[in-house]
Amino acid sequence: MFLMLCKKCFIQFSGSQQFRTLAAYSTTALDGNYAWVRQNKNPRLVLKKHAVPHLSNPHDVLIQVKAASVNPMDVRMIERYGETILSAYSKVKQLSQGPLSSWTANPLNETVSTSVLGRDFSGVVKSVGHLVTRFKPGDEVYGATDPAMEGSHSLYTVVPQHYISLKPGNLSHIESASFPYAALTFLSAVKMYTKCKGPITNQRVLVNGGAGGVGTFAIQYLKAMGCEVTVCVSETGYEVVKGLNPNYILDYKAEEFEWELRQLAGFDVVFDLAGDETALKYVKPTGWFLAANSPLLKAADDWGLVCGSVQSSYMLTSKVTQALYNHGVHYSWIFFTPSAASLEEIKLLVEGNKIRPVIDETFAFDKMSEAYAKVGKMRGRGKVVVDMEKFGELCVD
Repeated sequence: MFLMLCKKCFIQFSGSQQFRTLAAYSTTALDGNYAWVRQNKNPRLVLKKHAVPHLSNPHDVLIQVKAASVNPMDVRMIERYGETILSAYSKVKQLSQGPLSSWTANPLNETVSTSVLGRDFSGVVKSVGHLVTRFKPGDEVYGATDPAMEGSHSLYTVVPQHYISLKPGNLSHIESASFPYAALTFLSAVKMYTKCKGPITNQRVLVNGGAGGVGTFAIQYLKAMGCEVTVCVSETGYEVVKGLNPNYILDYKAEEFEWELRQLAGFDVVFDLAGDETALKYVKPTGWFLAANSPLLKAADDWGLVCGSVQSSYMLTSKVTQALYNHGVHYSWIFFTPSAASLEEIKLLVEGNKIRPVIDETFAFDKMSEAYAKVGKMRGRGKVVVDMEKFGELCVD
């Protein structure tokens, strides 16, 4: 993969902002790394020449990113969403790992280590730390960075070896990059459930908000586990989820929605991906309600680390108590958790044709801002992926 320097590299001015435009039609290769980063003082997404990340930890892996996806989390982080918690988390990681830390703060960012956004990726291993045993240069891998680390919207990224797995052999990099962040978020909830209740096989499950990245993966995973799956979507998401063969599809905007939900009452578990707790009362006693709309990051941003964490803990305790007292239901929030073991499970399911990628649209590397704009509209069906090897004209800040 090469970036090409145009025959006439020129300077454009927009107000006081200077841009170097790099066109892709010449034959001169550019050295180094380019990354889409969040600007500090005036939060926005810009393309910058960026240092190739180095292996600071013996367990690190340097990856040339071939494809990456854009998640709602990335869009919100442009406006510094989650900065308080993620900054504190990053500092704790740095202190715990000492000088050989993968969690090195980016000099482009004054407060947190996430100037380069982006979570999931697929690419090729370029080099490995001396304690890396699972991978070697040339391996094709996929995975997701932690939100408190440097991200994947860069031509190169570094992650610990336990954050990645060999990608599915029957998928392209673009297809593989559509899975990790969404799938790992869902599987963290599944692990929570199975740890307390046992295998999720053959359960009656409701997925509320099934047309996005997490939802389309969840439907397929649950069907592969033999579950009876009911999905709540809008009319525009119907065709997407229909192709994933859930048992029932409900239009949450329809007048008869709650009546239909009542007829199916008695769910073993509800995965709420839409922030609507209507279905809580239709979970059977001892069932589980797992919600992906935790207020923790925003509360910490609004109220500070201590007060925001206390407020979120109080809110969770209140919801847990009410759900248990009123409905006999276990309530919990779900969070993304990196896991090589889960990535390997996904790989096996994909290679066994149990799960397939659901991609809404693919953008070229130079159209990253358009990919962010699409995800920001929250109308996506499946995942939005960026082809890091395809580009037209690159305007470097």
